[in-house]
Amino acid sequence: MATDILIADGTAIVIADTTDYAGDLGTRTDQILLEALTNTSARQSAKIDLGAARADRFAVFAALEFQVAPVSLTVVEFYWGPSPSTTAGTANPGGLTGADAAYTGTASDSLLDSLSQLLHIGNLVCTADATTVVQFQRIGTIHGAMRYGSLVVHNLSGQSLLTADAVEMGVALYPLKAQSQ
Repeated sequence: MATDILIADGTAIVIADTTDYAGDLGTRTDQILLEALTNTSARQSAKIDLGAARADRFAVFAALEFQVAPVSLTVVEFYWGPSPSTTAGTANPGGLTGADAAYTGTASDSLLDSLSQLLHIGNLVCTADATTVVQFQRIGTIHGAMRYGSLVVHNLSGQSLLTADAVEMGVALYPLKAQSQ
């Protein structure tokens, strides 16, 4: 009798703002404030716990809203900084602090060079839609080799993310759990 390996959906880890978020990605579990993230700037999340027993892979989806419609095909980049430590400021690549804050890279190097120490997940490719349109896209996949990590969002869209609120903006990590049946 053959055994099939199937993917089972797990409970999403949703990284969004605690005071505003009410979006469609799921229930917020972790903190990042994406409101008013300006062009060429980056933001890091608080350190995230993927769990002691975790999925091998996580599908990453993002929902962003812009202050002014961006130019088509510009991007917002997403990175993952894995860490073996639960402590916010310990064992982080690229100068990550493990706290929800602006990300400017390591103390002695540029933002772009510091991003090179992180794992590039993928890009949200922008469309030229008005601010009322939430741009929702699958970004890529991360592998949960380390229990902890931080998300970094680098805005290269040419526009700021919505400044009024972060109600619908967030990033979700959906566990892809392999099960044999």
